[in-house]
Amino acid sequence: MSKAPVLLLGLPLLATGCAYQAYPDLPDDIVVQPGATAVAEPLAPTADAIDHNATGMAANVSDVARREAQLPPVSQEVKPPPPNPGSLPAAEHRQLKILLGNRRFEDGQLVWSGKVSAGAGEHPTPQGEFRVTAKDVNHRSGSYTNYFDLPTPMPYAMQFDGPYWVHEGYVPNEHASHGCVRLRHDDAKFVYARMRVGDPVTVTE
Repeated sequence: MSKAPVLLLGLPLLATGCAYQAYPDLPDDIVVQPGATAVAEPLAPTADAIDHNATGMAANVSDVARREAQLPPVSQEVKPPPPNPGSLPAAEHRQLKILLGNRRFEDGQLVWSGKVSAGAGEHPTPQGEFRVTAKDVNHRSGSYTNYFDLPTPMPYAMQFDGPYWVHEGYVPNEHASHGCVRLRHDDAKFVYARMRVGDPVTVTE
């Protein structure tokens, strides 16, 4: 059984293929209705949802997504929650480390760490030394669409190598993305607040 990837952030540093491309706002009819509660944490994909309309919009769902839909659901709650970034001293040297073998992330001085889900076997996450080249709190994929045939949301996104980003997303107990590195909501929000464009990102086993 493979270990879960891990993400580490360097304290001076801090402490889920998506192409970088601008997208227009979502249609006006895609809104949270009055009285409805917005769900912060991503929901696990389900086989029923993917197969419901296999001859329509969902017919082009990738094999990676279909396989992920068969996995048992996993809680996305982060316990204990990350510290308030504003309560931490300024970091002179920020660094994000993603440990694919342990499926975790951390910072160099272990300000914070948490679970990640990176690229599945046929879509491996590139390994090496990188830097944050762009940040987008409301990024959307330029390569993949969701069940509604809209660009897949990638909140709290940080680009580190071409089409590869670290961003909020559903984190199962294995690597299940198309190459990006997914973090749970609270972790992604924390990392996004701490990291800056130009900060180093290391992806390793």
